[in-house]
Amino acid sequence: KVTGRSFVPSVIEPSFGIGRVLYMVFEHSFYVREDDDQKTVFKFPPVIAPTKCALFPLQVKKDFDPMLERISRSLVAAGVSNKVDDSGASIGKRYARMDELGVPFAITVDFDSLKDETVTLRERDSTAQVRLPAAECAGVLSALSSGASSWEEMAGKYPQVEAKA
Repeated sequence: KVTGRSFVPSVIEPSFGIGRVLYMVFEHSFYVREDDDQKTVFKFPPVIAPTKCALFPLQVKKDFDPMLERISRSLVAAGVSNKVDDSGASIGKRYARMDELGVPFAITVDFDSLKDETVTLRERDSTAQVRLPAAECAGVLSALSSGASSWEEMAGKYPQVEAKA
């Protein structure tokens, strides 16, 4: 005679560590651009992105350094984390590099910047660009990074920059 007891194991896993939360953020933020399967992007919302803004000189020239340093200091004073990328890579490769890291905004200092004190601000997700005064960068990026303003508001306020083919 066989007798037995039916036992259904049930496991409650009480651990819900930060690793799982980070994995979820990474999983939901990663995508590949439709136009090029080699271009990967972390679409972190600006409020949680570790680095909020990248600063690029158009070319590696000492002429751009004072303006880059001034903008970087104003961003830090406004609480906006930033990274200066003055490598010799093309501007497109630098944009792609920062997109892979999840940096939501990029400022490019070019030759026009030296003449009229304006810079190009690029948004990661739409790749749209606007031209704005360098003195307004810290306030604009602080508002964008905190969620107080949207990219659409800024795109309506400042002149659009058309991508050169």
